[in-house]
Amino acid sequence: MKLESLDSFLAVTRHGSLHQAAAALFVSQSTLTHRMQVLEEDLGVLLFVRHPGGVALTDEGRRFVPVASAILDQLQGFKRSQTQAPRLTLIAGKAFASYELPGLIAGFRKLRPELRCHVRSALFPESIDALLAGTADLAVIGYEAHHPELVSTTLASDRIVLCVHPQHRFARQFAWRDWGHEDVVAFGDVGAPFRTRVDNYLADRGIRPHIVMELDSIHAVKRMVMHNLGVAFLPERTLSDEATAGWLAIRDVAEGDLIRPSYVAYRRSRQGEPLLQAFIEWMADHHARGGPASPSSWPQSPR
Repeated sequence: MKLESLDSFLAVTRHGSLHQAAAALFVSQSTLTHRMQVLEEDLGVLLFVRHPGGVALTDEGRRFVPVASAILDQLQGFKRSQTQAPRLTLIAGKAFASYELPGLIAGFRKLRPELRCHVRSALFPESIDALLAGTADLAVIGYEAHHPELVSTTLASDRIVLCVHPQHRFARQFAWRDWGHEDVVAFGDVGAPFRTRVDNYLADRGIRPHIVMELDSIHAVKRMVMHNLGVAFLPERTLSDEATAGWLAIRDVAEGDLIRPSYVAYRRSRQGEPLLQAFIEWMADHHARGGPASPSSWPQSPR
């Protein structure tokens, strides 16, 4: 079955006319008719019936349209892959895309410098839809993907910690009984997995946070805390630079019970693709090695 036969078949279905399809393909009508006859012989079915205004698809022809489209897309994709640099389309949440993904991509491209990556951020439902629609090769998500067409691989988990100004009383000592009416700066996306986990954790302890600011940028949340305008719960990996510099003090007030797991998901049909699997393995290995800093490396809180 030739690529030109499938392309010609789809052109005829679009135009509903052998004459118009032939003109669009810049071939003679006899050539196009011959291609359709050979295709029908190969398939053993009648794809079109003639009528005064042109041609119409038979039932078998209508069923073959999505098959031909899929085959044509795959064949064209394969041909492009032989001439173009390898490319991966990645989708991730804002925090992971900002703080984790740049280093992971840069590190992998040292091994595969020809690799090109297209990256965008999205929420969990959009990420799943993108994978199923084929507009993303893989997605880093905050929940495991429970779908028969998808596979999820676990990356290293990150603790969600309380970050405060170094002069804040919680930097010296913390107890839940002292929480009181504490001002909280929150990450504004209530659908973000780590925000949901924080909200649920506090609710389980009967704490209703006094949220004074909701911002859609983790960087903005950190800046507010650095100016002592409130406290915040954030993934620990997003705080390493500020904590090391002594601009923020962080405390694991949940004692390891509040974490942000990360998963990488992709279509089951793509298992075993060399480039995709190599990048996933790289992510799993190097994300784990870049795990949270130990408490001993945190800056000392002022006394």
